Amino acid sequence: MSTNVVLTLADGQRTVLPQEIRESEGLDPQDKLIIFRDENGMTLMTRSQLQDKLWAKIKDPEKSLVDELIADRRAEAQRDLEETNVIF
Repeated sequence: MSTNVVLTLADGQRTVLPQEIRESEGLDPQDKLIIFRDENGMTLMTRSQLQDKLWAKIKDPEKSLVDELIADRRAEAQRDLEETNVIF
């Protein structure tokens, strides 16, 4: 569902999210919201929404970060062995 809402900054630079948005997003009065800025502009989101967005950017379903780390460590160990001329 895509909903566009125009917000106005009131005195004291405050704004109010409409009730419909708060209810549909399950927001409570003490919830913290984050304004995420990137090359496309600003996006208002919850912490969990930002976390999901960032994980999606770094997660590659074709590549396991654990496997990549293990491969890097093995290559480093192999280089160390070759530098010291130790043969097992």
